Formats: sequence, C-alpha cells, structure tokens
Amino acid sequence: MSLDGGLATVLVVEDTVVNRLTLAKGVEREGHQVLQAENGRQALELLAAHRVDMVLLDLLMPEMDGFEVLAAMARDSATRDIPVLVISAVEATKDIARAIELGAIDCLPKPFDPVILSVRVRTALEQARLRRVEQDYLRQELALRQQERLAMLGRLSAGLGHELNNPASAALSTARRLTQSLAAADNILTRLIRHSEAARLLRAFDHVVPTEPARLSAADREDEVAEVVTCLRQHGVSEAWSRGEDLVAAGIRAADVAAVCAALGDGADVAVAWFGVRYALGVAARQITDSIGRIAELTAALRGYSYLDQAPQQDVDIHAGLEDTLTILQHKLPPEVTVVRDYVDDLPMVTAYGGQLNQVWTNLLDNAIAAVGEAGRITVRTRQADGRIVVEIADDGPGIPDELQGQVFDPFVTTKPPGQGTGLGLNISHQIVTDVHGGRLTVRSRPGDTVFSAELPVRPAARSTDDR
Repeated sequence: MSLDGGLATVLVVEDTVVNRLTLAKGVEREGHQVLQAENGRQALELLAAHRVDMVLLDLLMPEMDGFEVLAAMARDSATRDIPVLVISAVEATKDIARAIELGAIDCLPKPFDPVILSVRVRTALEQARLRRVEQDYLRQELALRQQERLAMLGRLSAGLGHELNNPASAALSTARRLTQSLAAADNILTRLIRHSEAARLLRAFDHVVPTEPARLSAADREDEVAEVVTCLRQHGVSEAWSRGEDLVAAGIRAADVAAVCAALGDGADVAVAWFGVRYALGVAARQITDSIGRIAELTAALRGYSYLDQAPQQDVDIHAGLEDTLTILQHKLPPEVTVVRDYVDDLPMVTAYGGQLNQVWTNLLDNAIAAVGEAGRITVRTRQADGRIVVEIADDGPGIPDELQGQVFDPFVTTKPPGQGTGLGLNISHQIVTDVHGGRLTVRSRPGDTVFSAELPVRPAARSTDDR
C-alpha cells in the first residue's frame, strides 16, 4: 500500500548482498520501489537525496552500524518520523530494546520469512500513512487557528488604531489651543498689571459659586448665554459672545455676571477676559490629561490583553482579562448597548494561558456585540461553582436558531452574514477551554437570552501546549 496513492519507496540497508537482494525482491513483490544501501553511511546519503517511506535496517554493519543510523535519523527532523524495521540475527533482547528505544518500530529476525516480511512491511507503511494523515490534519488545524487569530488581530488593530487616533488627535488639537491661550494670557496679564486695581480684578470672580452647567437643557443654556452676552455688552466687554459662552460653560449665571461687572466699572473688560483665559487654560489641561489618560488606558489594556513579557502559563486574574478585553472592544460598542458587569467578589486566580483565555473572551464578546446590534444589553458574569470558575457572557439578541445550537462549536458554523465571520471563533474557543484548560464551554439560547458559559478549573492538570 502506498502512503499517498502511488508507489511507496522502501530503503533496504544490509551489508550482505544475498540478504539485501532477498529483502529487495520481497518488497518489490508487494509493489513498492526499493533503494539499496550496503552500509549506514550510504543509507544516510540516500535518505538525504530521496523521499523514503520506510527503512529496513540491518543492525550489524561495517563503517556505521544500524544503531548509529537510528541515532542520526532521530536527530534529523526530515527523517525522525520514517518507520524503521530493524533486521538482525542478533537475538540479544537488550540490543533489540536499544534499537526500539532509538526509534525502530519492530524487529524482523534473520533468516527472513517472506510472509512475515510482507505483513510487517504493509503494517509499517499503513502506520506511516496514518501518522502523515494525522500530521497533515494538525498542520491544517494550526494554519486555521493562525488564520483566525490573525483575522481577529486585524479587526482589533483597526479598531485600536481608531481608538488611539481619537485621543491623540484631541490632545494635539488642544495643545495648539493651549499655546494660543497662553499667548492671550500674556497680553491680558500685561493689561491687568497696568490697571490701578489689578489685585481686585484678578480676584473678581473668585467669590462666585458656579452652578452645574450640565443641569441646563440646550434651550435653557442658549437663553442663559444670550442673557450673559447682553449683560457683557452693556458693560462694554469686548468679544462678548465668546466670553459669554465661557462664563456659562463654567457655571457662572447672568445675575452674577451683572453684579461683578457693575462692581468693576471700566475694569470689567479685562477681568472678564482674564477669567475667560483662565477657564480656557483649565479646560485645555483637563482635555489633554483625559486624552493622554485614554491612550494610557488603551496601552495598558493592550499590554494586559496580550500578556507581553509574561510566561505563557501563569496565575491569571479573570476579571482583569475581561476588563482588558472590554476596553479593547470599546470601539465596537454602539452608544445604545449597555454592558452590565456582575462580578463575584474574591474570585480566585486561575492557573491558565492568559493570552488564550483573552482570545476566548474576545470571540464571545464580539459575538454578543454582533447579536445585540445597535441597541441591547450584554451581561458579563462571574461566579464559583463546585471548585470551578464560571464566566458567563449573555446577550438579549435574537438568539441562536434551534437547528444550529448543537453545531455552534463545530468549525465553519456561523450565524453571521457571509463575509462577516469565519466560523472558527467558537470552535477555537471551545478547544482552548476544553482541550488546553480542561474546562467546559457550553451555550443555552432562546430569543432575548443567549448565554455562553465557560467553566475553568482553578488549578488544571499539567498540559502540553503551544501558546497559539
């Protein structure tokens, strides 16, 4: 049987010509192609030059014996998976055991039995075929995982670029206004210093208690600005409209403005100008602080989300991972979508692959955001049950169709429109929770209530995995 539909190539390594030819003819009768080597060194040369599906290897040979060939094949990634059937007249159990420890799959004793040779060759080639099928499947699975992860990172990167650009642009624009306000402040201070009542003008509005600007409706605010502007014009204040907007925005009402201006006389113009520039400087400083704070928040969330410079498996704070993921996905949340956090207190840390768990939270939250559309409610809930951590992500969207609920964790199954989902997110999430962390990922869904529930052991059994 061929490994991939054609002839299999079998390398016969035997220093005795008669034995080598006998083995070669037995293999050729099975319909396979044969390469021949009379010692270990020739065998390695042929392995380097040809694709070989199986090796029949004599253990006792001059120059380089079979044990040395097995060791060399084990060191080379291109040959370590080739099945090797050793052939030898040596009956010592320890030598056979040594050959198997070095990678041989079985031993064929001399003299050769043609029937046994035929069966062993067929069995070895079938095992090699199955191993290659498994390896091809694993390679395809890894490629699909990588494709989905890259797609997810692409989506997140686009959103993060937008999210970072907004506060960065705001900070730059505000910094420019700050420069203009500082220049205006220099001019106004010069006027104040020259005024005979400079000290009183500097403190003109200090005693006025601001009201809360947010309490004014849009119409009331417009009326208030108009009233303040009228008052300013009556007292000869220049740029009355912009000054009036600043005063109302700062919570200064028309009655207070009238009282201050009346008390200041000809100093009202410079006093109001000084208050305006002080207010502008304060607003600019707050806006720059807020913008830089948002950038820092996103950067910190991204660092926590990706677990940069940290061990792949470690003690993971589930709440921190959920919060980092929500911050990263903030740009995808429409204004009318409400996120409710229902976190249990004192949730223990879990030993886990934090980066992979964040990939799970991203997939589940991204699906919930898509499900609720422009308006809805997403609930992120944590609790403990039977010594396990449970994370639930629920949404009040239309739900998953009944016919798909048993298939949502299968690859390429998606409820999203064509072009908007690969159908791999839930499949990969299921594998991360179940295979990697020894947990469970389940779903229950009806219209208005879909809940994905991830159960994780606090201390999972040791597992071997790459940080995919």
